[in-house]
Amino acid sequence: MAPLDEEEILTAVAAQNNRLPSTVLIAPGDDMALLELPSRRLLSAVDQVVVGVHVLATTPLELIARKAVARNISDVAAMGGLPVALLACATLPRGMSQESAAELLDSVRRWGEDFGSPLIGGDTTIHADASAPLVLSITVLATTRADGVVLTRSGAQVGDQLIISGPLGGSFGEDGLGRHLTFTPRVPEAQELIDALGSNVHALIDLSDGLGVDCTRMMRASSQSCGTLLQAHLIAEQIPCNCGVTLRGALADGEDYELLAAIGSNAAAPAGFSVIGRVVARPVGDTRPTLVLIGDECEDASQCGWTHGSA
Repeated sequence: MAPLDEEEILTAVAAQNNRLPSTVLIAPGDDMALLELPSRRLLSAVDQVVVGVHVLATTPLELIARKAVARNISDVAAMGGLPVALLACATLPRGMSQESAAELLDSVRRWGEDFGSPLIGGDTTIHADASAPLVLSITVLATTRADGVVLTRSGAQVGDQLIISGPLGGSFGEDGLGRHLTFTPRVPEAQELIDALGSNVHALIDLSDGLGVDCTRMMRASSQSCGTLLQAHLIAEQIPCNCGVTLRGALADGEDYELLAAIGSNAAAPAGFSVIGRVVARPVGDTRPTLVLIGDECEDASQCGWTHGSA
C-alpha cells in the first residue's frame, strides 16, 4: 500500500472536475469554488463523522462516506431546502494508505452526486498521532424553494398534530452496521409535505438523536418563539416502530433521520406520514416538554435519545 501523499489526493480530486454541473463556475483546485445559484438565499450546515463515535472502526469506508454526506442532506430536508453542493474536510489516520484515502474521497464524491449535492472543494490533513481516528467533516450548501419557504423547528403551535415520515428504532446494529449507514435523506418527502400542506406545516425537524430528545428540541424552540410553554403528547400505539423494536427503542435509539413535523390541527397528513400525537399548552409547574401516553398513563420522554457528552 502506498503511503499517504496530500498533493496526490488533491490532484485526484481535481481530476474529476469534469463531472461537476455547469453551475460550478470555479471547480476544486483554486482557493475557493464559485457557484451560480438559482436563489439569493443560501442554507448551509456542517456535520462530521468520527470513527469510534459515530461509526465503528470496522465500518467500510464507503459507508462512512455515505453517512457523512447523508446526515447533512437530512438537515437540508428538515429546512425544506434543496441541496446544491458540498465540501469535505478529512483528517486522515497516519496509518491509512493512499488507496484507502482515494476510496474515501471518491465515495464522498459519488454519494454527493447521488443526493444531488456535488463535491466542490474541501481539505485534507494527516494526524500527527498514529492512534488518532478518521474524522470526516461535510459542509452542505442548499437553496430555498422557489416560493421562498424555509421551515424551522420553532413554529409549532397549540393544537398542532405531530406527524412522522416513517418507522423508528433499531438503526444501529450490534455489528455497527444498520440503517444509520444506509438511510435515504427525506428531501422528496419534505418537498411533498410542503406542496400538499403549504402554510399548514408549522415546524419540521429530522430525527437524528431520538424522537424524545428531538421532539423536546422542537417544543423548547417553539415555546421560546411563541411565548407559550408547549408540550408534546405522543401516543404510544401510534408511533411506528421498525420490526423487533420496542417503544423505548423508537423513542431513544436515534439515527433514524425520519422527519417530525407539526402541522395544523385540521390538516390531513400526506401519504407516508403517520400522526403520532399533538401539541398542547404545558400545564403550570410541569417541566416536561415531551410526554408519551401509554394507555391511561403518561411517561416523561423528554430525555429519550442521545445527547452530546452522554455515554
